Amino acid sequence: MDNNSRQGLKVIPANEKKCIWMESGAVNFKLCNNNYQCNTCQFDMAMANRVQNQKDLKIDINTPAKPVREVSLWTEEFRNLPAGERKCRYMLMGEISYKICPNSFRCGECSFDQMMQENMSSDHTVSEKDLVLESGFFLDERISYYRNHMWLKLERSGKYRIGIDDFAGRLLGNLDNVSLPGLGKKVDIGEFFWSAKHKFGDLEFASPLEGIIDGLNYDVINDPSLVTSDPYGSGWLMTIEPNNISKTNGNIFHGSESRVWMTEESKALNNSIHSSATSTMHDGAIASRDISANLEKDEWVILATNHLHIR
Repeated sequence: MDNNSRQGLKVIPANEKKCIWMESGAVNFKLCNNNYQCNTCQFDMAMANRVQNQKDLKIDINTPAKPVREVSLWTEEFRNLPAGERKCRYMLMGEISYKICPNSFRCGECSFDQMMQENMSSDHTVSEKDLVLESGFFLDERISYYRNHMWLKLERSGKYRIGIDDFAGRLLGNLDNVSLPGLGKKVDIGEFFWSAKHKFGDLEFASPLEGIIDGLNYDVINDPSLVTSDPYGSGWLMTIEPNNISKTNGNIFHGSESRVWMTEESKALNNSIHSSATSTMHDGAIASRDISANLEKDEWVILATNHLHIR
């Protein structure tokens, strides 16, 4: 490699995200510093405006590499790009498993983007009509789920609100105490970061993503019952400013994927125990509000460890 090539080579730092315009090849080098919140990004607005106006201009991104593509040709060229260069920003964020942008990254004109933004409402009230019953447990299909039965909801700010799902709530039953991490604490995916006191002992739960604790729900500290009685609403736990959501993607379930996953989890739980708590899960009934009440400690600990990945 000659010196000129070395000078033009841009290396993506660890834990950084490529801008969607770089992913598509429209610009040579641009990192995302706004967690893919394109609707508030000045660079995205500038690019979208130039595409809309069809001006024959180039964007100066302070790189000596090869010239960027003519923006005036972008709309036409976009249709011919391979799918891997047209990933929707929600796919890059890990909010959906697969979505290819059909709209030249003009998110402000996209009906799918509008739907996703509506789902990111800061209102934490959840009604029964928002939930579906799957194999004895309730699911909110508007949010995502991690394999340890914690849910993640992307807020408009780009932060993630998290809590436990109905499966975890019913398996846990009553909690005597909840302990949350301090604000500003850095957590890694899989790191044990919050705990609860249960009749069978102290439990620690692992983080579903990497980031910094940004907000806490002090209501659950004062009233731990909210965590299991209203897990998708007032029982939420905290908000996290994400660092590298891509590390979480392989363990997250969205939409219909979450229903398939919940069915498998329910079946595994049902096969593990034979009690009134779970015997009617598959005939349209709702699982017991406190499955632990029907189990011995050793039996329950095995189930909680296998499904909730506690320690």
